[in-house]
Amino acid sequence: MCLLIAAIMISFAVQPQWLTIPLMLVLVGIGGGRSLFREENWQPADDITTLRLGLFLIFTALVLDSVGFSWPAVAVGAAALILDAGDGYVARRTTPTSAGAGFDESVDALVVLILSVALIPVWGWWVILPGTFYYLFRAALFLRPAWRQQLPPSLRRKTIAASQGILLLAAGSPVALANPWFGFTCAVIALVSLVYSFGRDLLWLEQHAGIPTPAHAH
Repeated sequence: MCLLIAAIMISFAVQPQWLTIPLMLVLVGIGGGRSLFREENWQPADDITTLRLGLFLIFTALVLDSVGFSWPAVAVGAAALILDAGDGYVARRTTPTSAGAGFDESVDALVVLILSVALIPVWGWWVILPGTFYYLFRAALFLRPAWRQQLPPSLRRKTIAASQGILLLAAGSPVALANPWFGFTCAVIALVSLVYSFGRDLLWLEQHAGIPTPAHAH
């Protein structure tokens, strides 16, 4: 929690508006939720995930009221994306927990949502779509409980998920602003690849809807 408090204070220093702190608290709630107050033991990988969340709070403050991402914002966002590989590496070599995996998943989804929303002034409302897929899928589980199954391992799925942050960050970078074709292409690739990945997995889940297995989010 100390990392997040520090990140909120830095965010307010970067963007000293009355809205900044409430916004950061909302983002912490979306990204952390119950994971921050769970009963399971806190693991080293969770500290890295918390740091990632804190960095994206600062990133959000840096891009508020701006069109596109400045180089400082890109640097902060890139650092958080690099750490994404770090928490998985640490988790595999320590004691992974279901709560930690859920925390990591929530932060991953929040990162894509933040980037998507921040890109709206650059590319329009359609670019918010990649940020909504995870939350729409979670909401759909209430209507279609049969989808609460464990998906088979897929390198393709992992690659597409990992590429979302990179593509969306690139789509708002100074390079993208100077070369609109580059930024637009990055945003389109992010959306198309995610549509393919989710569509493929939803098809699998529907085909195996009659087989009860433990829930596993996208």
